[in-house]
Amino acid sequence: MTLAQTPDRTGSRRADPPHEQLCRRCGVSCHVALPVRERYVVVPGLHCKFLEEQENNTFGCRVYADRFEQAPWCHHAEIAGPLGYLAQDCPYGTPAGLGKVRVSEEEFAELWPELLGKIRFWGVPTYIDGARLLAEVVRRSGGSWRLEPWPGDSERLRLMRGSGGLA
Repeated sequence: MTLAQTPDRTGSRRADPPHEQLCRRCGVSCHVALPVRERYVVVPGLHCKFLEEQENNTFGCRVYADRFEQAPWCHHAEIAGPLGYLAQDCPYGTPAGLGKVRVSEEEFAELWPELLGKIRFWGVPTYIDGARLLAEVVRRSGGSWRLEPWPGDSERLRLMRGSGGLA
């Protein structure tokens, strides 16, 4: 395969209706997942700023038609699957051992201290919905929290205790 034949992050099936119909609208691919106990666990509230919850516990993208232009971090399913950016059980396909998982609320509550530590240690991408993440952190941990630019890294935010900062 030559460089010219290598697919970019948009994939080759941008408007293929049968391909689009495979999507369950679960929103997992638009969430950041963190490695914990040999899995990549989806963190509620830690997702792309363009993701919106819809009826029947489904999700949609507010800029879907122009997502590759407005959200340069977005990847087509053909590209995202082999990279492990989709759900482990995604109909588009994810290699064995890769992919993100949602866990039960009980298991998530058990994992939360570890996940929160990783968020604080690594930071989060600037493209996330900061208000939703902060609401989730406050709901689970209490107190006040803020997001600040990561020193020396314009693509990352750090989660800090206390009020103020970015939302």
